[in-house]
Amino acid sequence: MGLSKLFSRTPQAQPERVAQSDYLKNAPNTPYSLYDDAAGKFAEIWGSSKVNEARFFMIALAAVVLALACVGTVASVMPLKEIRPWFVEVNPITGVVNKPVEIQRVDPNLAVVKAELARWAEAVYAIDPIRSRDSLRWANLRTAEKAVGQFAEFRTRERIFERIQREPDLVREVRVTAVDVSQRGTAFIFLQTAERVGPTSPTPDKVKRFRVTLNYSLVPAKQELDLLSNPLGLFVTFFADTEERAP
Repeated sequence: MGLSKLFSRTPQAQPERVAQSDYLKNAPNTPYSLYDDAAGKFAEIWGSSKVNEARFFMIALAAVVLALACVGTVASVMPLKEIRPWFVEVNPITGVVNKPVEIQRVDPNLAVVKAELARWAEAVYAIDPIRSRDSLRWANLRTAEKAVGQFAEFRTRERIFERIQREPDLVREVRVTAVDVSQRGTAFIFLQTAERVGPTSPTPDKVKRFRVTLNYSLVPAKQELDLLSNPLGLFVTFFADTEERAP
């Protein structure tokens, strides 16, 4: 009996190998071929990942559409405050108010346009250590289209701030002698400049005359801030000057 038990070929249980097999199946990087139902497990994992990809794609697509709709809504309601002038006529005798009429366009008279263009020219050509920075900024806000680049070239040519740093007492006075606005949208400004340093009188060679050609447009203000800063809605769209030399 002892020898029969000693040489018996009955297979013994191997708990360590079974535990190791279970551990490999539960490991995160286990190949699909080690599972009992390898094909089913692979289909489950691969299919769930594809479903998640499609789900997140649809969520992202819906978010993009919603964001575009929000942007379009905000753009359609901007600006939130818009100026619309109305004309309301009241009968001075009866006090009856007629039906209000919306004013589509307001054109200032030529005298006001001439005064505003003369003011622009003075701001451009004047040199003053205290006011030049604000004056040039004011004039630059009233330029558009080609005049933006032309005004920048003028500032580069004149080197106003460089000259002020070199001569802190430098002053250039401007006197507008005439403004011709006979042709709508175009103005010819005739002005005289006189440069001096400090309280001294300008020498004859520092007195110059210029003929300035401007194209301008009137753009009605649609917001309150624009109306307060530029009531006429006047913008210079072309700027060129020529020095007139004495014969």
